[in-house]
Amino acid sequence: MTIISAVYHSLKRKKSAEAEAARLGVPTSHYLKIKDKVMEVVARVGGTIDNVVIELVEKELSKKGYHKTTDEILSALDTVETPEEIGKRVSIHEDLESGTSKITGIASAEPKTAEEIIRILQIDTSKWKLSQYWNKEKSDRWEISALVSKKPEAEQIQSSFLELLETYDLPAIPAPESYFLNATAQEKVCGVFSLQDLHFGKTGNEDMAEVMNSAVKYLIDKAHKNYFLEKVVLVIGPDTLNMDTFGGTTTKGTPVENSEHATDAYLKAFDAICQAVTTLSHFAQNVEVVFVPGNHDRLSSFHLLHAVKQVFREWGTVTFNIDYAERKVLKYGDNMLCFEHGDVSAKNNPLVFAVEFPEQWGTCQHRMLYTGHYHGRKTKEFVTENEEHGFVTRIIPALTSSDYYHYHNKYVGNKRSAILHLHDQDKGLISEFVYTV
Repeated sequence: MTIISAVYHSLKRKKSAEAEAARLGVPTSHYLKIKDKVMEVVARVGGTIDNVVIELVEKELSKKGYHKTTDEILSALDTVETPEEIGKRVSIHEDLESGTSKITGIASAEPKTAEEIIRILQIDTSKWKLSQYWNKEKSDRWEISALVSKKPEAEQIQSSFLELLETYDLPAIPAPESYFLNATAQEKVCGVFSLQDLHFGKTGNEDMAEVMNSAVKYLIDKAHKNYFLEKVVLVIGPDTLNMDTFGGTTTKGTPVENSEHATDAYLKAFDAICQAVTTLSHFAQNVEVVFVPGNHDRLSSFHLLHAVKQVFREWGTVTFNIDYAERKVLKYGDNMLCFEHGDVSAKNNPLVFAVEFPEQWGTCQHRMLYTGHYHGRKTKEFVTENEEHGFVTRIIPALTSSDYYHYHNKYVGNKRSAILHLHDQDKGLISEFVYTV
């Protein structure tokens, strides 16, 4: 192995320069100079340097009578021209019905690996999969042929998302240096901001991030001007995303109308939730993010909230309740605050919550369940014997736009809106503010 090929192959091992220089038996400065120049050649030939290029460089060195000193090797690498036909696509024949394609090209030496074939024939591996290839020697060059098949769209999206994740960095959001608490307000409250059914990615929802941001700012401003916000509960997760698969379907596999890929919708939702948490945290002593799964995105929404949690892991004023549970309860003073999505039968809701959360049920006078799913506003009240208050179910409206499903089933007339409910520790629900798109 020549010093040039040895240096090139050392790039793949990701060892220190000192270790590689010692292995090759050359000074570190000698190794670093050749390494930098080899990397220039790599950039010149399109991102890789195979045995063919190495052989050509060595051949030029030999012809010019270089003695392989460091300076002579660097000079040779500077002056050697990379032949245009080192790797060149000649023709491509695509069969649209079968989703396959035959690509032919030429090279000055026989390719030894699939990676070399892919580079020479310029195969886009995010869209095509190399199925088979074969080479024929013709005079002083090689004819290369390859059969490729088109990757399914879901696999293409998945591949692009994985590539994105390799370079993706969590946003660095600094904790607020100051808070805007209404110290003169006479009443202290807990705000419940149930943002169910956002449906990022759905047709007609391309502006959901802007709509959500406007709703959060408007409602928290209204509440802050009138009350001292001890706590804000942000309920999120149920159908935050319109789809749960790369194929654009719900968790159960139901096809839905989407205007963008699942990965794009995920990233938009991620940024929007981070913005919402940041905004709310400026106006409340504590923000608790509560995850509840929905029927569209049971798995993806969990991943989404788990990732958001990492952004705020150093913030002392933001907590996350993201354990996977389809029903959750928080207690605020005399308030039993219950949360679920609402896509299953609601006939026995009071009994279910009384059995699953007996302590909160028995020690609270005000019991309220927040649900979504129907994209409209509705209130149901169950009055239990010998109690001042029973069990109230509030079906929360949604910020999402309507699609064909809602039109077909005559779910029309609902306003795109969001509500911030305010609870007093002793009195229960005392106020609400509404934002309408």
